[in-house]
Amino acid sequence: MKQALQYAVKVAFTSLLATIPLSFLAMMSYMALLPLLFDNYNFNVSLSRVDLVVFLVLVVLAILVTAKRTVKIDNTLYNKPAIVLKSISAAMLVFCFYLLLTGKLSDLSLDEFLVSYGPPFLITYVCMKLYPLKAEEADYS
Repeated sequence: MKQALQYAVKVAFTSLLATIPLSFLAMMSYMALLPLLFDNYNFNVSLSRVDLVVFLVLVVLAILVTAKRTVKIDNTLYNKPAIVLKSISAAMLVFCFYLLLTGKLSDLSLDEFLVSYGPPFLITYVCMKLYPLKAEEADYS
């Protein structure tokens, strides 16, 4: 479980560092395209630091729970594709439920939701795919 914890912390830390500049870039690019697409437009960006921290905590918890519950290959190797898919799906679903409960989801249109929360979802997924999830060291004592 130590390897899964290290993997989860690496993913969360890298996602935290990369999300803010890349989300800002995506938002500014979309806002630059809005005058070309629509005559009258109104756009609100709603990615807050609290929401980002909540999402990353959910990702870490989802990775740990999924790693604990997912069947291991040969009892030593983690099934990384299953862990990545299940944990990112669970974290996104619980996060959207959190946004719905706090009332932040009802104020957003689809494009505002995708531009605000799409980059953190995508960055976290890419980090989960890139980082290796090593096998647990066997305890032979």
